[in-house]
Amino acid sequence: MTGPADRLKSDSSSSVWTFLTVTCLLSWPIWLVSGVLPRGGAGPYDVRWLIAQVGVFGPTLAALIVSGAASRELRTNSLRALPFVLAPLLVPGVLIAQATPSKIALLPPGPSIAALIVGVVIVAFFSPLNRRLLLPATGKPQSRPGSGWIVVSVTMMPAFYLVAWLVAGSRSGVLEISALQGGPIASAWIALVCFAHNLLLGGSLGEEIGWRGFLLPALLRRMSPLAASVVLGVVWGLWHLPIDLSAGFGLQGVGAVVVRVVFAVPLSVLFTWLYLHTRGSLLVALLLHTSINVMGDLGLSSFEAASVVFFLVESVAALIVAAASPLFRGRTRD
Repeated sequence: MTGPADRLKSDSSSSVWTFLTVTCLLSWPIWLVSGVLPRGGAGPYDVRWLIAQVGVFGPTLAALIVSGAASRELRTNSLRALPFVLAPLLVPGVLIAQATPSKIALLPPGPSIAALIVGVVIVAFFSPLNRRLLLPATGKPQSRPGSGWIVVSVTMMPAFYLVAWLVAGSRSGVLEISALQGGPIASAWIALVCFAHNLLLGGSLGEEIGWRGFLLPALLRRMSPLAASVVLGVVWGLWHLPIDLSAGFGLQGVGAVVVRVVFAVPLSVLFTWLYLHTRGSLLVALLLHTSINVMGDLGLSSFEAASVVFFLVESVAALIVAAASPLFRGRTRD
């Protein structure tokens, strides 16, 4: 008996190109209209920021659209997921835009509480406990990752970043985390709020259902995990092209695009490593992505220098897992 995603599997190349096209069409024009490209998303979290967030959801929305076109069951699955995908744009998105904080760590109580509540709902919906949710690329429910892998998904990247921060700080003589200076309880609260915000509106929910929920499984049907990781890393980096050309990423102009791609490829390898170990867990991908982005909201001193060291650390880690992990040999199967 054939499954609901057989049409996607039999026409994998066409679905991948359709996904990439729809992703860019949903993201790039909205970023242009929002007016945030010249500032690269910097500045207050205002109405322009909120409009730009719709474009951030391009990969996830594209995955739901392309997947939903494959069968009635996947279409129902996409429609079921759509309200949960878009809900953060309304709550807490509108509340944050009304408050217009300069930093997420400065969010007032209302939007902060809303972000935490909606974050818990989103984690529950996209966790393996929700057996009604089907993966857009396979039409199957998620496998349940071991608790150890969930811990790894939350702690691995921050640990790499903290090592990089300590190295960078040892050179500058300054080691400071400005968002976490209000005592243990206040610091824990800020960290939770920043984590919830980055899960909902920092790119994780808007991207990962597309990148790891749809594109990576489609690529793994056609090539080895290492090759799939490199291809996805290049795509992931180039998706940011309008932002990087306008605002830069380490460098300016075309150089910024190159730096973004180079930065994204080893990250993509590490994402694939956890994806393979957790048999395609969306929850792990969401948490892993969030754990990277949250570091930018905590006010780490020497952040740019630490980011350079972080790139070296993640690259070494990616080389190790690609060379040593048996999962990176050969081609995977659904």
